[in-house]
Amino acid sequence: MLNLKPLLLVFSLVLLLCPSFMNAQDDEDREGSDFVFIDPAAKKGFMFGLNIGGYLPNDEAAVFYDGRDKGEGFLDLGEYIFIPNIRDQIFQELGNSVSEYYLVEYPLMMRYQNTVSLGGNLRYQFDWANALVLDAFFVNLKTVDAFVLGFVNDNGTSQDIFESFEISGREERLNLSLGYQVSLAEPTDIAAHFEFGPVMTSVKIRDNRFTVGSRSFNILRAQTVGAGGNQILNNNIPNITSFGAYAQFGINMEFDKFTVDLDWRTMYEKIQLSEAIEAKYRLNHLPMIRFVYRVSVKGF
Repeated sequence: MLNLKPLLLVFSLVLLLCPSFMNAQDDEDREGSDFVFIDPAAKKGFMFGLNIGGYLPNDEAAVFYDGRDKGEGFLDLGEYIFIPNIRDQIFQELGNSVSEYYLVEYPLMMRYQNTVSLGGNLRYQFDWANALVLDAFFVNLKTVDAFVLGFVNDNGTSQDIFESFEISGREERLNLSLGYQVSLAEPTDIAAHFEFGPVMTSVKIRDNRFTVGSRSFNILRAQTVGAGGNQILNNNIPNITSFGAYAQFGINMEFDKFTVDLDWRTMYEKIQLSEAIEAKYRLNHLPMIRFVYRVSVKGF
C-alpha cells in the first residue's frame, strides 16, 4: 500500500515556504524598482508542465482478477487447478504428503492498491482567470488477495488442512482529460482555482496469476486447447476505453515564469473489464502537484 504521508508533507512544505520565499525575494532584490511581481497580463498563452501525485482508486472489489468465471474465453480458477499438467505441478509444490486437494474459497475482496501517478500538462491561458487544460496521467495498478485450498489429511486424523495462496492482478491506466480552469481570486501570488471537464481512460490488463510454492501460474484469459485439454492458451486482452468526468480544486502559486499547482482531482468513471461483470460509475481520487512553465512572459 502506497504511503501518502511523504506526498502530503511535500504539499504542506510548499504551501509554507513559497510565500516566504517570494516575499523575501521581492524585498531584497526588487525593493525600490518598478518591477511588478504579479502581472495579470503575463499569464497568457501556452504553458506546459509535469504532474506527480498519488492515485487513490475506489474500494470496489477488483473482481476481474479473483479467478471466477468471466464468460467465454476465460477459464475459472476452480477448473484451471485441475487441468492435468497444472495439477501435476501443484502436487510437486505441495509435497508428497498431499494426495488430494480442492478449492475451498475464492478471494473474498480484491481491492486496487494506492499507487503513484505521473503525467504531463498542456494549457492555453486566455487571461489570468480562464484557461483550457489538457492533462495526461499514467498509473500502474495492482491488486493482491488470496484463495484457499483444502488438503485431505493423510496422517489418519479426520480434519482437513487449509492453506491460503496468493492471487494477483495488474493493469495500466492512461487518463486523458480536457478541462476548463477558472481562477477564484483576483491576481495575487497565491490563489485558488476550480477545474472541470471530461476524462477518457484507457486500460491495458497486464497480468493475472496465482502462486503455489515456487511456481507462478498465469490465468489471464486462459483457455484449454488440443486433445485432452492439456494445452493452455493465454490470449491477450485488448485495450479497454471508457469515458467519465472530473472536477478539481486547487491552489496555484505564481513565480516569474512558473506556476505551481496543488490540486485534488476527483474522477467519476465506469471501468468495465469484462461484459460478464457489471460495472458502475465510481469515484477515483488524485491529489497531485503540477509544475507549469510559461512559454512566453511579458511584464516581468
